[in-house]
Amino acid sequence: MPDATQHNVNGAPCHRRLDPAELRNTRLRLLREAYRRGGDHAAVLFDTEFLGDADKPTVMEAILRAALTVGGADFCDLQVHDRQEGALRIRAQHGFRPAFLSFFASITTGHPTACAKALVTRTPVLVDDVTRSPIFVGQPTLAPILDAGIRSVASYPLLDGGPQPLGVLSLHYSRPGFGRGAPELVALGAATALKHFPPDGDGPGHWYNFTL
Repeated sequence: MPDATQHNVNGAPCHRRLDPAELRNTRLRLLREAYRRGGDHAAVLFDTEFLGDADKPTVMEAILRAALTVGGADFCDLQVHDRQEGALRIRAQHGFRPAFLSFFASITTGHPTACAKALVTRTPVLVDDVTRSPIFVGQPTLAPILDAGIRSVASYPLLDGGPQPLGVLSLHYSRPGFGRGAPELVALGAATALKHFPPDGDGPGHWYNFTL
């Protein structure tokens, strides 16, 4: 999607790079068209026409929108699994300040976090109160989580049937407890959408920052 096809004076196709405004408008158009077809923010993640046209940042934006609407999250982040390093790296997020993103930019299986546990167990990890969870109590990860205004978190491994998860989608809530939205559907859609792309190969410290 980042390239636009034009034709030269001889009629042969050539490509030009879209400028940021054009790129953003194209991504929004793809999302709007997919929403019209599917009717909600989760359906777009299963829309084969959308997935065939969209680039990875557009799909990540769709995942975040679904997490915030269908999943009922107050904050969310999408981590992809760097299989070479064995680490989770934030690639998309909503609602977090730079200090939080820096602290959790790269998470390995030994970190005391819900996302690390989800990566290891390959099952959802639901923490209904971070101040009472053995994952966080007494650990250095609790303070930045509370500073961010988080009281509960649901981390879902994104599985595609392969030996390693694609990543982890975490939905964060400002109050203890759950019962809001359908985060499981969003996680299933996120895995379905991301398997259309090759494994992440970006270096640490880079994420696609989307804000509603």
